[in-house]
Amino acid sequence: MMSNMQTNSDSMMDDISMLDMGELFGEDKTEKPAGALGMDMFRDVPLTVTLEVSSTEVTLGELSGAEAGDVLPLDKPIGEPLDVKVNGVLFAKAEVVMVNGKYGLKFVSTQNSPTRHA
Repeated sequence: MMSNMQTNSDSMMDDISMLDMGELFGEDKTEKPAGALGMDMFRDVPLTVTLEVSSTEVTLGELSGAEAGDVLPLDKPIGEPLDVKVNGVLFAKAEVVMVNGKYGLKFVSTQNSPTRHA
């Protein structure tokens, strides 16, 4: 029973891993064979995407003593890609870019692809 569930889960993950952002946002207009169960049924499911710059551990005493102008050093080196999380789960690494005067994310790798260096 477990191996059958694992096989179905692996198959679904293979389908998900083959998606690109264009497909996720409806830009892929290729027709699918009739009766094919694609990701179409999930396109309108809302997801929370967050960008995590870095994290660090501090004590409650250190944090409660923080004042305006204080600096809290973080662990991540400058220039290292940032973590993109979907519903709290690591999805990709990205760089922050400007798009029409707004912040955007340029994906440099996803969980299923090797890191690309530009």
